[in-house]
Amino acid sequence: MGNKCLIVMPSGGLSAYPSGHFKRVYDYIVAPASTLAGYWPARLDDPGEKPTDILKNVIECEVAICDLSATNPEALYIIAVRHALNLPVVLIKDLKSAAPFSTDEWSLVEYDESLRIDTVQQANEALSEAVKKSIEKKEEKNERLTRFGIGLPPPEPATFATPPAMDEPVKEEIVHHLPVISPLPSYVGDPFSEEQLGKIKAGDELFHLHHGKGKVNTVKKMGKDNVANVQFDSGTKLIVLEATDFLRKIK
Repeated sequence: MGNKCLIVMPSGGLSAYPSGHFKRVYDYIVAPASTLAGYWPARLDDPGEKPTDILKNVIECEVAICDLSATNPEALYIIAVRHALNLPVVLIKDLKSAAPFSTDEWSLVEYDESLRIDTVQQANEALSEAVKKSIEKKEEKNERLTRFGIGLPPPEPATFATPPAMDEPVKEEIVHHLPVISPLPSYVGDPFSEEQLGKIKAGDELFHLHHGKGKVNTVKKMGKDNVANVQFDSGTKLIVLEATDFLRKIK
């Protein structure tokens, strides 16, 4: 599964939410936050997934994000499975939904269901940090399991690694993260200056170190920030121009 982030969202058709609401939550908050943390987002309800592979994906993904909004039953199941196996999981919910259980011991990120651009940006950053922290803590034993000795294997005897022979190649540790496009295409120029970022307009072409070449659809002023709607091959992204270091000019 590599650096995959499994995302569990409430199903559509809930009367308390407008049509397509949770798809927008996924597109604007959850998927961008997963990408920002360095993990490829993958929805549990992807129609391309086979039912027999769902549990396998739940267990093998690097981290899971579960949206508890509207007391999402699928999220509760995934949380239980990953908690029992001591696997990283991050919880999110909207402000109007009550948590179905005590979340004091969990990483919980709340987002404003209005999806205003300023609150979306804050939720992106908070959720991205929560994902990173959950990965950093994944080697720690679950406190409750440790306390009661449940499901923990006996300690293995200490072993000492033998240094490799001088002519034996040393294996490098593989670190999973969202890669910067490399090598950069020849048409990629220097980073934008702060002044140049402020002059980006609809129709301009630019290059993003993660998403590749894109064309600006619109630029709108949101509070103190300029927010660009950019069409990349991978889809449309919302980018706060003053807050990104990943944009490059096209020569």
